[in-house]
Amino acid sequence: MKNSKTSLIFLVLPLFVFACATTQTVEKPPPFKFVGTTLAKDVDPAGNTAIPVEPTEEFSTLDTKVVAHVKLRNLSGKHTMRWDWYDPSGEIYYSTGDFPVEASSGKFSKEATVWHKLSISGDKAADQPGEWEVRVYFDDKFLESKHFVLKEETMGLAVVGGEVKPYPEDWALVIGIEDYSHLPNVDYARRDALIVKEYFIKVLGVPEENTVTLIDGDATKARIQGFIKQYIPANVSRDTTLYVYFAGHGAPDMATGNPYLVPHDGDTRFLEQTGYDLKSFYQDLDNLQLQRVYVFLDSCFSGVAARAAEMLSTGARPALVHVEDVQIESEDIVSLSAASAGQVSNSYPEAQHGLFTYYLLRALGGEADANDDRWVSVKELYTYVKINVIRVARRQGAEQTPVIMPSLDSLKDTAIGKVMR
Repeated sequence: MKNSKTSLIFLVLPLFVFACATTQTVEKPPPFKFVGTTLAKDVDPAGNTAIPVEPTEEFSTLDTKVVAHVKLRNLSGKHTMRWDWYDPSGEIYYSTGDFPVEASSGKFSKEATVWHKLSISGDKAADQPGEWEVRVYFDDKFLESKHFVLKEETMGLAVVGGEVKPYPEDWALVIGIEDYSHLPNVDYARRDALIVKEYFIKVLGVPEENTVTLIDGDATKARIQGFIKQYIPANVSRDTTLYVYFAGHGAPDMATGNPYLVPHDGDTRFLEQTGYDLKSFYQDLDNLQLQRVYVFLDSCFSGVAARAAEMLSTGARPALVHVEDVQIESEDIVSLSAASAGQVSNSYPEAQHGLFTYYLLRALGGEADANDDRWVSVKELYTYVKINVIRVARRQGAEQTPVIMPSLDSLKDTAIGKVMR
């Protein structure tokens, strides 16, 4: 039998890949053989055939995918493969349809691997924990059925991977107010702020000595404004990127509708005196004249307590609260806030985080890198956060739509963080 040179064949279709080992000229090819299906968390496509990575029949809703890896021998001619995925209710969740699989004309492949990837995290499958099934077909002939369990889990958001090199000019201001003097608590705000600080340092490269952290009683109006108007301006340069994070209450002035950030010592009866007017907040940041300012607000201005269901102002009714829109005029400021006007910023008890913060951190950690260029851009970040916050909020029976300013259409997209993997 005449040997041909070793070849590598990749047929890339939506979530479908096919790879062959050495092909040989067909004289009288040995009979075709189906070796088996392996479920795994990923595949290593290096070499002439792919190898399953972390074979298992138990997956988490936080895993990115389930791979159904099929091994074939003595493949010749033209054929089709199909994967039918069934959800825990027994209904078909997704079918690949028939995809072509073939060896080179006049040859056969001693070994071939074919696989399909079903997305989990960030997709609808993550909302359907339980026992799943995948059925594999070759030329419409049933080959094998595999069952697997999808367990509902939440992710601990500890930073993984290596740390980026510090950017000496960059700064961060992290504010987390869980315990208020005169208002309801904000669940997990302290925890949120501390892990956001860790991400700013280890993922975005802010030097730890350039990070200001104000937690609970330290986050008074005087201290917040003092750091923004005096301390930070005295230490930054025109080349600085500043990251600002706030987890706590926001509230509208009941007479004017002007939105305010509420410091630890804020009182909704005297917002003009005790709150930080949102327009002034953005103007003060713009006055720094920095290269770029990123603002992340896990708060809302609906008049309802953040991550709760009670009104901040006695006697107020949600349907009667008017909130003025605040626009950002500066091209140097990008702001992501947890919810649109009139909505509540919700908590995510399963993860022990604010819902917005949870997906913000997952996005910064690399899950928002939609084009796999190992960078997370502002648009990728917002798109990922928005899709997941809306999805989980609705599962909780609420509506929450994160907002970006300037608008996505007018925003010049830039990379915000490097993916560490």
